[in-house]
Amino acid sequence: MSLNLQKDFSSLGIKENYLYEILATTFSIHENLIVPNTASMGIRLVDNNLIKIWPYTSTTTYKNIVSNKILIINFVDDVYLYALTSLKNINKSNEVEALTEQFYNYFTLATNVKAEYKEILKRYTPSDSVNLPYLKQAWAIITCVATNKNKNLKCDDYGKSELMEINLKVISYGKFRESFKLYNRAENLTLETIVLATKLKIATEKKDETLIRRISSKIEENSEEIRRFGKNKNAIKAIEHVKNYINGLGL
Repeated sequence: MSLNLQKDFSSLGIKENYLYEILATTFSIHENLIVPNTASMGIRLVDNNLIKIWPYTSTTTYKNIVSNKILIINFVDDVYLYALTSLKNINKSNEVEALTEQFYNYFTLATNVKAEYKEILKRYTPSDSVNLPYLKQAWAIITCVATNKNKNLKCDDYGKSELMEINLKVISYGKFRESFKLYNRAENLTLETIVLATKLKIATEKKDETLIRRISSKIEENSEEIRRFGKNKNAIKAIEHVKNYINGLGL
């Protein structure tokens, strides 16, 4: 499968300066094999050729971007997949390792897509094209190359976090089907809870007991409300995954 090289995202329905929650796929290279990794991330479209993203420096996403500069943005409707890809079992369970084979497809990208990206893409293959991973459930994807990064200190109700603001230049995009998804209250709360769980891990690593209690309390409050809605099976499954992930933190 080949992707469009144009930069007109009007068919995807995303707008400039809006913040979108997406699933970001990066990869590492082990024994000449591409090993994908996906996590939930916030992105902002600055213009048709520039997207900003803010990963934590301790994450696999950040390390992969530093290593090979390529990132694939996946637009996905299933909130449960956000939980599976973002909250990986810290004990590396078989269930998590199986995500690589079960959830990914590959698309073909021409290595001469643009002269400035040619050297980056040629790292992975001597041929005129390279196969890159994306999520099977994605209804659209955008392929990007990281150009530069800057430290960014984020402050919110749960403390201060050091992030890296990374500029992404767009190489290509693909739209596989229409999506008319509007997230409901349960799904929005679930996305918020998944993000909180990632912050809880950081608070645990810092041994910040006050912050741990505050985040844990908010996660439990959200979880109870999601269960009260009761009709969204994927949201319920995602919340159960959050619970299992937190148990794995030893809290």
